[in-house]
Amino acid sequence: MAEAFPSTNKMFPEPPAAAASVTALFVGFVATLPALIQTERDLCGYSGQDPAVDHWITAADAALAQTRAACEAMITAPAIDEAERAFQAVARLYLRVIRSEDPDEVAGLRAHVQLRRWAWLVPGDGAGSRDLNIWIGAALDALETWLSLEDPFDARVEDWGGPDLDGDIGPSA
Repeated sequence: MAEAFPSTNKMFPEPPAAAASVTALFVGFVATLPALIQTERDLCGYSGQDPAVDHWITAADAALAQTRAACEAMITAPAIDEAERAFQAVARLYLRVIRSEDPDEVAGLRAHVQLRRWAWLVPGDGAGSRDLNIWIGAALDALETWLSLEDPFDARVEDWGGPDLDGDIGPSA
């Protein structure tokens, strides 16, 4: 039997692989967003007490972890220009939303993005800024979609739990 020898020389370690550009990482980040939205959409209206929902919860947690990891990778990579700093700002926004446990903070961030969307964009005088802003817009649109998933359900919950409900409604009446 032949012995396998490593093909790399341990005396001279290989240089670290070149860090991925923030732009490439941003494209990867945007690619995680459809799964994040779809898995969260699958859970809309479920409180999590049914064991049959565990598979969906696991999928949603995995999608969230993938998006979080993409954001963290983007933030730690060195930005080379204004466009990459704008991409990192979007990643920091997502991380704040992901890490927040305060619904009022998330609502404030959401309102800020809706009112000041221009602040997230790359100035229009740079080469390719239109295309870069389309990518940023797609990420901000995905954030709005993600955050609005539970909105219709939440409105109904308020209606269901109010003191004005007539107790004589339903099959027991």
